[in-house]
Amino acid sequence: MLRISVFSTIYVVVLIFVSPMIDHMFTSLEEDEQMGENNIQILGEIIVHVIVLAIAWFSLHKFLSHNLERYIGLKMKEPTRMAVDFISAIALVGLQSNLIDKLKYITTEHPFRIHDIYDIYD
Repeated sequence: MLRISVFSTIYVVVLIFVSPMIDHMFTSLEEDEQMGENNIQILGEIIVHVIVLAIAWFSLHKFLSHNLERYIGLKMKEPTRMAVDFISAIALVGLQSNLIDKLKYITTEHPFRIHDIYDIYD
């Protein structure tokens, strides 16, 4: 329990600072609408945002787990690793307000239509 608490706390604190930086790299849905971006462009930005999140999560996880084990002296075992993975994924994605807004827009408020895809090629 101590390991999970220590690792989770440190991961969440780091992600609270890193996540908004990633989120601000991308435009908001309102800015996209003002620029006149279509659904395909918004979907492209969603995909790039998710790729950046995956790379950031992987890099942070490698860096933090290695350095925490080295400096704190606690070995991260499999249950701790699973708990930290779960918590860090929730924290990282949950703090991406631009991504969440765009996903809601694409999936519920303005779903893709087959004619949207054909309009690109016209």
